[in-house]
Parts: sequence; structure tokens; C-alpha cells
Amino acid sequence: MNPFLWFRRRPGGYCYKPSDSRISGVVLFRPSEIAHGIPPPAPVNFISQSKSWRLTYSSVARKAGLAPGKLPPVMMVRLLDTLRTHDQSVALGPAMGEDAAAIKLGRDRYLICKTDPITFTAQPAPALLMQVNANDLATRGALPRYLQVAALLPPGTTAAAIRRCFAELQSEARKLGVTITGGHTEVTDAVTRPVLVGNMLGFVPRRRLMSTADARPGDVLVMAGAAGIEGSAILARDHGLQIARALGHGARREAERLAIEPGTSVVRAARIAGASGAHALHDPTEGGIGAAIHEMAYAAGLRVTVHLERILVLEITRKICDLLGIDPLGLTSSGALLVAIGPAHAARLVNALRKAHIWAGPIGGFEAGRGVRAKAGSKVTRVPWFERDEILRVRDSQPDGL
Repeated sequence: MNPFLWFRRRPGGYCYKPSDSRISGVVLFRPSEIAHGIPPPAPVNFISQSKSWRLTYSSVARKAGLAPGKLPPVMMVRLLDTLRTHDQSVALGPAMGEDAAAIKLGRDRYLICKTDPITFTAQPAPALLMQVNANDLATRGALPRYLQVAALLPPGTTAAAIRRCFAELQSEARKLGVTITGGHTEVTDAVTRPVLVGNMLGFVPRRRLMSTADARPGDVLVMAGAAGIEGSAILARDHGLQIARALGHGARREAERLAIEPGTSVVRAARIAGASGAHALHDPTEGGIGAAIHEMAYAAGLRVTVHLERILVLEITRKICDLLGIDPLGLTSSGALLVAIGPAHAARLVNALRKAHIWAGPIGGFEAGRGVRAKAGSKVTRVPWFERDEILRVRDSQPDGL
């Protein structure tokens, strides 16, 4: 968890109040250090009633410890900066908000590379592993071709469960036209539940390559699909008894079916968006729609204004989130796609997606500036950058399987 919470503006800077009770005082940042509402990675002045000293984010993180989930954005930005490469063959390397890397292959083609794990669900999820990796390739304009899988299984895993996992992987690979080229499988006490990690490769012609950073001022932000599809299905699978008791067995089955219909794939939606003239695509996963919008704004160096009432949240997702006390905008959202597209082509894109039976609509736009501004009707508000997915908040408070 990011140990800094928004406090208030003061002369000469912005004050952040630590959310960790073991740290007292406030942190003062100069206006030049503020970007997208994230505390900067540079050392800052830490001020308390009795003394002040220099503080870096990493020193706070070491003291407070890190909770499960993505690394805090400021730490991630700092770490990714250390990985910048001067290799001219790397067209898209490690960067906040970018879904996959792109490596030049000759003059007119790129190799797209992506690695993603499945860690949120207590059950092996070969179909989800295949889809989340394929989705990220699709945001680059590429078709998935090859996959390697590392499967880390806890002691006690049965041979039948492993065979079933392999069979599901092969079945899902055939559906996507993907060839599994190898990987690694072992039973280890380093994990307490199955962890699948996929490394997927694909190719894209130079003219079709897109990055999250390619959004332009004046672009319309179009959303395809609904928020929290993947998260709803995972919660129904891992907390089905609690959901069934409160909402009925029909509600649990409805949420479980979301993994199939509308499903977690955005490959088809991404193809339609690319053919319609999209400038940038982004796949909302951990941290949900809220985090994805912030990541898009950050990658493009622009401000996004988003109209919260335009974001589609299915009724079953809203009911589950209300039951568990979580925000659907912070729930992992594979199956949704964010698209930056010029205003002249936005209506055509929305019509094409709806014709393909994919819900879509404009939810905001890009402009010069930084960060994310949210509107709820006529009221200006804010959309959080969810550093931890809401599934993890449920896991913190409840044992698996309730």
C-alpha cells in the first residue's frame, strides 16, 4: 500500500499524510514534483512537529512493508527507469502503463512479448492465463502465436489436477491458434496455491503497432465491455458460498458464467478498434478500470476526464461489490478494453463494436495536462488509482472459500 494519503495543499507545495500509523508527520512535495497524483520517487523533506529529515519512498516502504498486489506506482516508475535500454531493436520497453514489449524484426515487423501470472484465484485458471496474455498482445495490434508456461504448484497437488491443467491449457491454446512451446512445472512449498505464469509472443506489422503512450490530445476515451468482469467471476469461484447465501445460488452461477459470456477476451474488440483507426489501447487488469485510466494518462503524458456514470458495471458485479464492501472500479477487469481514438472516428468505432455484440460507449477524453479528473454528473470528483486490486481487500478480510 502506498504509505502516502492526499492531505491538502499548502503554500509552496502539497502535503501528504502517511497512512501508516507508525510514521508521524506529513510529507511536503513541491508542485514540480507532483504528477498524476503520485508522490515522486526523489528524496523529499519529511516534516514532523519536532524535526525534519530527508526521506525516500523506499525507506518508508522498508519500514512499513509492502502489502500483496502491484508495487506502488511511484516505486514501479522508479524501478522501471533503471531498466531503460539503449538497444535500438527495442521499440517499446519497460514503462508504466505499457501492456507488452515490442522488438524490431527487420524493417516492417515487430515481435511482441508479454509475461503475466494468474495469482488472484485459488484454482488453476488456464483459460484466464491464456486470455490475459493474449489481451495484452492485442493492445499492441498483434495476434498471439506462442506461449510458454511456468506452473508452480503447492504440495498436495494431485496428478489428476496437473493432467487437467495441461489439458485445459492445450484446449485454450487451440481456440486462440496458439502453440505452447514449453515452460516449467514443479511442486514447491514456495507457493500455497497454484500459480501459473505465461510468456506469450506474437507478431505485428510496423504500420499496426500501437502503444498506450500514443493517445493524443482531443482523443475520445471509449470503453468496450464492462468493469469487473474477471473479478466478479473470480470472487464467485473463490467466495461462492458467501455470495450464494446472501444473493442466492443463481447470482453465484451468473457471476461464474461471466468468465464465459461475455468472457475475458478483448482480442476481437482490439482488432475492431485497430481497424477503426484507434491511436492507443489499454487492457484493464489488476486495479481495474480506475488504475487503467490513470496508467493511460500517465503513459501518454496527458490529462483524462472521465464521466463515471458512463462506465458500464453489470448489476451482478454491483451486487457482489456491495455485499463485499468493495469498489467495482478497482476490481480486475479483463474483458474490458480502453481505447483512445480521434473524435472523427469514435462513433464509427462504437457502432462497429456494438454491431459485433460488444457493449461500447465513450466515457471521457484526453487533453493537455496531467492526471485524471472524474465527473459524476455535474460534480467534479476523483477516481482513485487503485494500487491494490479490490480482490486483495476481500482476501485480507476473509479466508478463501467463504
